[in-house]
Amino acid sequence: MIPVLSKPAIYFHADTDASPESIKQVLFGIEEEGIPCELEIKPLKDEVEAAFRASASSPLLVGVTLKDDHLVIHYRNLPPDQPLFSAYRFEANTSEEKRNMGMNAARLVKGVPFK
Repeated sequence: MIPVLSKPAIYFHADTDASPESIKQVLFGIEEEGIPCELEIKPLKDEVEAAFRASASSPLLVGVTLKDDHLVIHYRNLPPDQPLFSAYRFEANTSEEKRNMGMNAARLVKGVPFK
């Protein structure tokens, strides 16, 4: 039997109440950098913990969560309670700022400077 491997992707978990527009802008930013992303919309309890779990299961070591106006980008090699980026009041950001956060998640994978 051949083992099923996950395709390399950033794992993005959004809460069921997350803004579709914010989700879309983050995804656009990741896409602009040419990195694949797997989106899952589900109820989230703790966005930092969920981002760490997403990064731990992502083949690219990066997890993103969006819940209650709080975006979190986590990297598997960081301590679980210390995400790389944590943006509160995310809904107040412009579309460009939201895309930049997606770009930063992808740039973490690529190993290039953040925006």
